[in-house]
Amino acid sequence: MSETVRRLAALHEAARAMNSILDLDQLLDRILSLVEEVFDLHSCAVLLHDEERQALTIRAARGYRPEVVNTFRALPGQGVTGRVFQQGQALLVDDVTTWPGYVEGVAGARSEMAAPLRIGDSVIGVLDAESPRPSAFEEADLDLFRIFANQAATALRNARLLGQLEQRSRELERRVRELTLLEELGRQMNSNLDIDSLLQQVLQLARQALHFDHCAVLLKEEQDGQVFLRIRAALGYREEVVRGVQIRPGEGVTGRVLHTGRPLLVPDVKQNGSYIEGVAGGRCEMAAPLVVRDRIIGVIDAESTQPHAFGEDSLRLFTTFAAWAAVALHNADIHTRLERQQERLRQKVEQIDSMNRQLQEHAERIETTNRDLQHRLEELAMLQEASRVITSSLDLNKTLQAIASMTGEIIESSHCAIRLLDDERQRFLSDAAPAAAASEPLQVMRSRLSVPLQVGERIIGSFELASDREDAFGESARRVVQVLAAQAAIAIENARLFANTQETYYETIRSLAQALEARDAYTRGHSERVTRYALATAEALGLPARARRIIRYAGLLHDIGKIGISDSILNKSLSLTEQEWRAIRSHPLFGDTILEPLKFLSDAQHIVLHHHERWDGSGYPDGLRGEQIPIEARVVAVADAYDAMTSHRPYRRAMAHGQALAELRQAAGVQFDPRVVEAFLSVIERVRVVPAEP
Repeated sequence: MSETVRRLAALHEAARAMNSILDLDQLLDRILSLVEEVFDLHSCAVLLHDEERQALTIRAARGYRPEVVNTFRALPGQGVTGRVFQQGQALLVDDVTTWPGYVEGVAGARSEMAAPLRIGDSVIGVLDAESPRPSAFEEADLDLFRIFANQAATALRNARLLGQLEQRSRELERRVRELTLLEELGRQMNSNLDIDSLLQQVLQLARQALHFDHCAVLLKEEQDGQVFLRIRAALGYREEVVRGVQIRPGEGVTGRVLHTGRPLLVPDVKQNGSYIEGVAGGRCEMAAPLVVRDRIIGVIDAESTQPHAFGEDSLRLFTTFAAWAAVALHNADIHTRLERQQERLRQKVEQIDSMNRQLQEHAERIETTNRDLQHRLEELAMLQEASRVITSSLDLNKTLQAIASMTGEIIESSHCAIRLLDDERQRFLSDAAPAAAASEPLQVMRSRLSVPLQVGERIIGSFELASDREDAFGESARRVVQVLAAQAAIAIENARLFANTQETYYETIRSLAQALEARDAYTRGHSERVTRYALATAEALGLPARARRIIRYAGLLHDIGKIGISDSILNKSLSLTEQEWRAIRSHPLFGDTILEPLKFLSDAQHIVLHHHERWDGSGYPDGLRGEQIPIEARVVAVADAYDAMTSHRPYRRAMAHGQALAELRQAAGVQFDPRVVEAFLSVIERVRVVPAEP
């Protein structure tokens, strides 16, 4: 076996070995070991691009001087590795002593070769090797080194993606646990209306759930025109502090929180001159305001004898806990005052009690809605971030054609095809990417070669070549095809994962719209029907695929802002007041605010904001006119109006289909874009869905 064939075989095995490791540090170490095994090199390094420093840094090395590994920084274009990173081309230097700007990595090095770590059109780093012998490397070595670098880049990309996905998954699980914990704490606190008992309960819950051994509740008091904080309940604080301390605004940590109304974390109180000792040997302190209706009623404080015991996550959770405690204390205070005034205010008790119940029910509704919405938004955010990282023109058909084209350039063959395995039925699909033109005459194939497409231990398809020459596929060609098949398998798997991710996005958005409509039997299915009508209209107008994708998302989410509007307004059977109409008209603004954090929905967010603008400029919220209104918003507006007219509502029966079409024709040029109305009328008979009786 020739040295080239041996190295190609080793490269194939190296690709499989690297793609089986998804831990970044282990993968870097394995890459260096494989360089030693495949190329018989003992001085090699992996340099990755540090986006913060805008320079190459050494992430792992063998045989390099330690001081170089720890301090090396190469700007794009600087030295051998910097030039390779900037130009994206492999480089061979026979004698580095003649190379301007050379940075010595290996003592006594004379020759060096480097290859870019490339992912598609992006270079993420450089694979470098040095030798004490001048002219130690040949062009053939550089070609194989470049192939190995491409394999290593793909493996590094996969390891990074998995690490990011696992980190997002852990963060999501942590947030779910926190929300569940806070919900239970809120339920327990809101069930206690005796303020002294509640204060002790707050401390016990902080100990049990948040693991704070030193915690105090300070309430705001006024005396002789002076405002100060007094400790009303404490756990683990010195007795003399609990009995006698009065803290004024701006004094100590809790006084600063009272003054600013913002939570505060002091990692080490010994470095804070205004610290007021509450716990013997206290080192770390954090405090959060107790706020009810923008009014600070006190401060909850926690201390630890260990410096840096609390972090930003602790402060965020503590702040949320303080918000729940504030509501519970506020409710308890209201209850106590009502009991004291019972005899004197007998005639007003019923009214005050009713207001208190409404306030508590409203707070619980907001809490439940916000918790569910936050969960969904985090899930969408998580999905959006994952999509941004792993998608880069990952269209499966384009990927298959590119692979086939690349193979045709490297291996002389008359026919090339990629056959993918159907995971559900475990059978091969038809040829997915033929390289030969369909118009070419059929030829007798004398040589055939089939290589499995494998990701890890899983077979996802086969890579098939055919030629009219009997000796077309020798041992060398087979090894090259095996290397190409390994790369093709990874590219195809990424494209499939991308397609699955897109479908997951859509189903998540669809679930979010269904969750909104589940509040009201009259509007159930409204968003899906509006989306169906709007997509058919967009197709009739000849709108591009991007616009139809925006309409698909915006149609499902166009009424998401109604989640912030009271059911009593949405389901009211009588005429709405002017204030209630203002609330209804605010739902596009609410929808815009809700979708703001979701970057992948930024285009749909714009349509949700403007789907109630009118052609004559009399719509809301911005009074846009004519072509100023995005075309997608004009399409959704017509579909929304038709479905609203033909659906039952609490305040009226559904309008007949023909009557609704007449209304649209009459409103064309006033409320709606005439061209959109015409396109809608051309498709509605084919796509119309009759809403079910509520």
